[in-house]
Amino acid sequence: MDKSGFIKTFTEEDSYRMAKLFESLERAKSFNFFYHTDEFYTPGVWNKILKMKEYKEILVMGEDFFERRIFASNVSSENPLAIIEIENLDTQTELAHRDYLGAIMSMGILREKFGDIFLKDVKAYLVIFKEMADYIVSNLNQIGKCSVRMTLHDYEDKVLFLKPNLVKREAVIASLRLDVVVAELARTSRTKSLEMIQRGLVLINYNETRDKAKEIKEGDTITVRKKGKFKVGEIIGTTQKGNLRIAFYKFE
Repeated sequence: MDKSGFIKTFTEEDSYRMAKLFESLERAKSFNFFYHTDEFYTPGVWNKILKMKEYKEILVMGEDFFERRIFASNVSSENPLAIIEIENLDTQTELAHRDYLGAIMSMGILREKFGDIFLKDVKAYLVIFKEMADYIVSNLNQIGKCSVRMTLHDYEDKVLFLKPNLVKREAVIASLRLDVVVAELARTSRTKSLEMIQRGLVLINYNETRDKAKEIKEGDTITVRKKGKFKVGEIIGTTQKGNLRIAFYKFE
């Protein structure tokens, strides 16, 4: 596959960034030492790369429950990632995911240069490259009006703590159309579901979609902003009226 064909595979991604990734992966094929990309990628990218025969030697580093992961070759025991714990010291103010995200990006760090942010109680946990960790720990001491305490952890010491619980529930839906599924997941009306989709608040496998009629499938991850993240499970059966009985899993 040439560069042009590679870029066209990722119609929803920035073409410059995909050109850079192509060049990076091509170089990696000739390396006989541990190598990893210097950016994180969402499932819309790494799922496709893993299916390409040209890059069968390329691996994806990061846990199965990570949205953003990095590519690597000749993987050794060396791990380029670390985890930063961010504790909100203001017990009267709750910080949201967007607050942590905005604070990090306000430091001049591009979104693709750091991984997922996990929220647990009054703390956030940031997956980051080791080489960038000290800079963030040393310079981020306040988010909004809240003072924060930073603690750097080795990746292996903290990563299992971040694994989310998947809470299973079943539902009966008329079809697998996105608007129908979102109404069920968000426990709202079809009208509200359509509004959320049209406003860009719904992502399928971490890619924004405004196609209300798009059909979801087993294994899809659906994010409904401010409502949560869900994984679509198996179709259990059909009702006498022809509706679908399906399993969903909510990340908590």
